[in-house]
Amino acid sequence: MKKIIPLFCGSLIFLFFSCSNPQSTVLTSQESTLRNAVQEKNSNTVWTKEIEPDKLSAKISTNINVQNKALINPQMLNTVKMLQPAIYPEIKGFASMDCTSMNQALLQTLTEFCNSLSEGTQNISSFFDYEYFYNCVFFINDLKELVGEAKENEKLFTSYYICKGFEGDELIQVPVRFYKNKKTLDLSVYLTYHGGYKVIQIEILGWGKTYGESEKTK
Repeated sequence: MKKIIPLFCGSLIFLFFSCSNPQSTVLTSQESTLRNAVQEKNSNTVWTKEIEPDKLSAKISTNINVQNKALINPQMLNTVKMLQPAIYPEIKGFASMDCTSMNQALLQTLTEFCNSLSEGTQNISSFFDYEYFYNCVFFINDLKELVGEAKENEKLFTSYYICKGFEGDELIQVPVRFYKNKKTLDLSVYLTYHGGYKVIQIEILGWGKTYGESEKTK
């Protein structure tokens, strides 16, 4: 009986130290092989540096705050406008009013011709090429009724629009719309260049009328 008690006490002491020391756990051969494989793989892998690690670890807020001082000033607005392509109006069913690509000398000649025609037909012959003077006579005759209706010292047309032209090697065609009160006249002016831009023919495309908002509903 005395021999059994020390043996039993020794067994309890051994069991106590075994349970209190987890590092004494022995790995199996399979677990050891897997651990060695992972360590070897990790040591042989070339890892890249993190790109912008501060941003990856930062907290992203769903609320975007705009500073009160971040205002658009007139200079910034003008810069934005310069970067945007220009948008030009057009006369519906007639032509575009974009004359940016038109030769400045041609545009000047057309402007002077339209100003002269707005006053009447008596001085437009100087804008015609002498070889095509008969076309000037025909055009003046086509406007004879309109000229007869005009009162003394009254303009033949009150305003006009020069539209985008079509320039060829020998011939230039430019649409022009004239206004008088609510009446409109659409022309196609043909010009050529012989030491200066000269009109060779004017084609009447049609007469029309503009309407006010109240008249459109009738």
